[in-house]
Amino acid sequence: MNTLLIAGCIGGITGVVAHLMRNGKVLVFPRRRRRPKGIYLGFLADFLIGAAAAVFAVTYLIPEPDMLRTLIGISILAGMTAENVLLKRELNVEKAKVEGLDRISQRLK
Repeated sequence: MNTLLIAGCIGGITGVVAHLMRNGKVLVFPRRRRRPKGIYLGFLADFLIGAAAAVFAVTYLIPEPDMLRTLIGISILAGMTAENVLLKRELNVEKAKVEGLDRISQRLK
């Protein structure tokens, strides 16, 4: 249990660091959204995703970590991998938007 707590904290901190790098060293705090209606979690989403990825990686990749260094390394790698997956998803969404706008502009010509 102690191992999972350490992994979750380190993965979460890695997620927050990635959030800071992506948003120009600014923490985006949680807030309510009007459209679509809901809550934007901001940096908490990155923390939770990094923590979940680190706990998953430590649980399934190294069930019994002998050294703290191995635990920290796997947790950091898992947190960064989770952020890369999210960035790839955002990139694909933006690419689809640009392609849609290009199709619209071609039809208007």
